[in-house]
Amino acid sequence: MAQTWPVTRSKRITFAALDAVGGAIARLGRALSPRHAIPPGDIRRILVVEPWHIGDVVLATPLLRALRSRYPRAHISLLGKRHAEELLMHSGLVDEVIVFDFPWTATEKKYQLRRYDRQSFRALVARLRSGRFDLTIDSRMDIRSNLVTYLSGAPKRIGYRFGGGSFLLTDALPADPDAHHKVDDWLALLGPLDEAEAAASNFRRDTETAALKPLLRLSDAERELAREKFRSHGVDPGDLIIGVHPGASHPRRRWPLARFAAVAESLRSNYAARIVVFVDPSGWGADMPVHDGAFIRSSLRELMAAVAECDLLLCNDSGPMHIADALGIPVVAVFTTGNPVWYRPWGEHQLVVGRGTGHKSIGEPKVAEVQAAAEAQLARVLENRRDAAAYGGIDF
Repeated sequence: MAQTWPVTRSKRITFAALDAVGGAIARLGRALSPRHAIPPGDIRRILVVEPWHIGDVVLATPLLRALRSRYPRAHISLLGKRHAEELLMHSGLVDEVIVFDFPWTATEKKYQLRRYDRQSFRALVARLRSGRFDLTIDSRMDIRSNLVTYLSGAPKRIGYRFGGGSFLLTDALPADPDAHHKVDDWLALLGPLDEAEAAASNFRRDTETAALKPLLRLSDAERELAREKFRSHGVDPGDLIIGVHPGASHPRRRWPLARFAAVAESLRSNYAARIVVFVDPSGWGADMPVHDGAFIRSSLRELMAAVAECDLLLCNDSGPMHIADALGIPVVAVFTTGNPVWYRPWGEHQLVVGRGTGHKSIGEPKVAEVQAAAEAQLARVLENRRDAAAYGGIDF
């Protein structure tokens, strides 16, 4: 289970007590007013809930791919922030994004009462109910998300028996703490659908589920605009391009700028590489000491297209890390905190430096470790370039 919030003994006790009481009430309600299970073949409208950060949305795309494959005629909606709409553009994975910014997903001041607008919440619930969803899926393991799916009125609600509010779900899966990547958490939620299809004697397991990867798509026009922007900064598409994104959603996740600069300078010197620094919206990275580097500020879609033009991305545990992975770009990711078992880039050949330290402490990998990982990735990049020249193209 990829933990998405600090797990404490007091929280476990509180949630267990709440689920015991809520579960008893829910069982009584089902006994007094039983509902018939919805057959898998009748699923026409699906809601996936991922209201958190950029990387979280990217990690939900393997599930979206599986749902699109299994239910090609279904209307698939995702409930998330505005960036979810931008990320999933051109992907074909969802039919709509229902945009809502839940206050508790903010990076700071998330519990200020003035941020909790009852009228907007009522409007969201009305919007979800009008969607007449047959199925909701949520891997957040959070009582607040479970409440949202319950209020949607969907007859089948799949989630996890962890974090409180499992009685609000129709299918609550056991969670295995500390063991799984977030992609595994998402794909495991297909289990109740498999079981229902087997019971209906029309079981068709998606044989590609285990191989599903995060996926984002760009238009040709977006890619060409990114190349033009690079050229305007003196970076030619034929150059060996190393992108550096030193930002992250929380300061604890940011490896020091000077260390990123040291690695970038060494790679520039030893490999004749061009360094492109992606400056985040707050301006973080604008003063990174890199010789002859191109410093680029951009919108989210522009960032995606620019990252797709890089041969390698050096970054922290962040949204751009997952964006690069979903676009097939080699990554070296630095984990100063968090847990790479849960949130590493998913691709087979992606490299992580740092073991992570949990929610409160920080560990800073050494420059030599990150440089060694970057050189290992560049060796693959250069080998693929040679193979492409000789044999007509091999994907990373």
